[in-house]
Amino acid sequence: MRKFIIPAIALCTVAACTSPEPPAAKRPAGTAAATQAPLGVLGETLPGVRVNDKLYAPLDALAERLGLTVSTGADGVVRAEYFEEETPLIDAHDPRGPWLHFANVDVTTWRRISIGSDGIPVSTYDFGTFQYPVEVAQYGMENYSKWVATGDEKYRPKAETVARWLLEHQDAKGGWPVPFAYSYRDGLAGELRAGWYSGMAQGIGAAFLAKMYDRTKESRYGDAALKALRPLRTEVADGGVLRRFEGRLDFYEEYPTPTPTHVLNGYLFALIGVYDVGQLMHDATARGMFERGLRTLDRMLPLYDLAYRTSYDLLHYTRTPATAPNPARWSYHSLHVTQLSALDAITNGRYDAIEQRWLGYLNGKALPGN
Repeated sequence: MRKFIIPAIALCTVAACTSPEPPAAKRPAGTAAATQAPLGVLGETLPGVRVNDKLYAPLDALAERLGLTVSTGADGVVRAEYFEEETPLIDAHDPRGPWLHFANVDVTTWRRISIGSDGIPVSTYDFGTFQYPVEVAQYGMENYSKWVATGDEKYRPKAETVARWLLEHQDAKGGWPVPFAYSYRDGLAGELRAGWYSGMAQGIGAAFLAKMYDRTKESRYGDAALKALRPLRTEVADGGVLRRFEGRLDFYEEYPTPTPTHVLNGYLFALIGVYDVGQLMHDATARGMFERGLRTLDRMLPLYDLAYRTSYDLLHYTRTPATAPNPARWSYHSLHVTQLSALDAITNGRYDAIEQRWLGYLNGKALPGN
């Protein structure tokens, strides 16, 4: 794991100082007194101070304008960060081991989620409370990952509860129907009627069941894992989640809306899930799906790069009339980096240059202009 921080002193170099007036004891002898000097920064006027040829601006004002979070560490250093949490990097991916960073995830702390009396997560929205397959599968992955990472058997019953739920709720087509209608980005991509599948749920759920099969040797888990791949091979027009990007490249839609959204984190979760199924189940079909998915990423990853962070989706590319790009929240950008690091571990660095560039964005290293 790495933490990406912008020390307060670094802002002095880029945009002036971190406090209205530097400590007098550190000024060179003969330095002129500070004078007020309003600063125009990105179209806004900030209070500033001039001392000789140096300009200083309050860190809190810069942070508000630049979307930074300011905190003081135990060492007394004031830091300004785009994203407060650590970004986990996956150095080695073992299909039998913990999944990505999920051994350190606590799904119960996520917004909207609580655990029902049956041990399954429920998600509460303003339109109702539901068992959402995406979050159910993630809760299973959390407990599987903690089980294998720690060896603590207390996580096993929770993982098995999720596995049973997935078996009981998987339909004849291999999918886990989402029990509510959904309007992605206020309907910009069209509406989804209740009963739709999510490529993210199918990929994570399939991988989770394959892991449970490998761990317990219960064949029903392995059978359900392979069955869960069917919606990933079924086109959206036929009720699945598969789209052909530019008419030729396989993409698994997290939200199979009428207008393609191409949500990146959902696709990456699904693709890594497909890889695990192929490895654990020794399934040639899943392995072929993964290889085709990599070719899709080769073409599509650059389209998500906004030169200072990633886009959450590609609706600005697929929709007519076009919309503005949808920059990912920093937590999602961080997730993109984690997912890409796992794929780099699997493919021996196929996307290392992009991973490193996206890491740089977390540290304020936007690409230079021409």
